[in-house]
Amino acid sequence: MRSTLPLRLLTLLLCLGAALSVHAGKRNDDAIRRQAESSLLVSGEIVIAADGKVLGHTLDGVDKLPKGIVDLTAKLASNWTFEPVTLANAQATRSRMSLLYVVKPLDENRHTLELRSASFEADLPPEARISVARRGRMPAYPQALVANGIGATVYLHVKVGRDGKVMNIDASHVNLRAIGSEKNMALWRDAFAKLSIQAVRGWTFKPPTTGPDVDAPYWTGTLPVMFIAEGVPEPQPGKWEAYIPGPRKIIPWLDGHGLTAEQTDALAPNQFHSGGNQRRMTSPLMGG
Repeated sequence: MRSTLPLRLLTLLLCLGAALSVHAGKRNDDAIRRQAESSLLVSGEIVIAADGKVLGHTLDGVDKLPKGIVDLTAKLASNWTFEPVTLANAQATRSRMSLLYVVKPLDENRHTLELRSASFEADLPPEARISVARRGRMPAYPQALVANGIGATVYLHVKVGRDGKVMNIDASHVNLRAIGSEKNMALWRDAFAKLSIQAVRGWTFKPPTTGPDVDAPYWTGTLPVMFIAEGVPEPQPGKWEAYIPGPRKIIPWLDGHGLTAEQTDALAPNQFHSGGNQRRMTSPLMGG
C-alpha cells in the first residue's frame, strides 16, 4: 500500500532535487531530477508481546515530526506482527526501531509516500552482539570531490570471521546528494565506495560471547557511511533529505545472512549494525 499525496500538500515539505548540488547540463539535469527522492528517518521504540503482536510504540522527537508521519506510523504499527519469541520472566520486549519514509514523484501533479525501510533491533545484551573492537578512522572525503560539495551515503556490508577480522566487505549501493551526468555520478559513487571499503577493511570486531549466535562460523553487519561536504549542514531530526538513489548490487557472499533491503536504508549512519540483531516481521511494512 502506498499513499498518494497531491503535490500542493508537499510544497512546504520538500522540493525534490532543490537541496542537491547540481553538476549537469540542463537536459541531463531534468532527467535525473525525476529520479530524485526525499526521505525522512524516524527513530523510536516498539513494545512487542511474546506472541509477536505490537503492544505500543513511542517516537523520538515526536514534536519535531510532521503530524501526518506520526499518525501514519501509529496506524501502521498497530497492524504489525513479528515472529514470536520465548521470554523469561517478562511478557513483552522493547526494541529500538528506525523507519525510513520516502517521497518520490508519481507524475507532474502527485507524489507517493511510502515506508520504504525499517529496522527493529532485537532485545539482546551487548555481549550477545558483534561489535566494533578497534575502529580506525572513518573514511576520508574524496579529495577530488571536496570543492564541489558532493555528498553521499555508502551502505557497506561486512563479513567478520571468528578472529574478529574482516573476511569480506562490499558496498551494496551509494545514494548521492548531488546531480551530474550518469557517467560522473557513477565515478562519484565508485570513489565514495572504494574509500569506504579501504578504510573499514582494516577494522577489527569483537565477536559475541553469549547468545544465539555465539557459535556461528562468521557474522555479518552493515555500516552506512555518510559523507557530508564542508559547509553543508548535517541532516536534522524531522527534516526531509533529498538524494539520488544508487543502483543496488547483489553481494553473493551474504548468502541471505545480511540485513535485507527493507532493513538497510533505515539504519542510522556511521554506526555498525549487526546482521543477527533484528526482530523478524511477519507482516508487510505498509499493510496488505
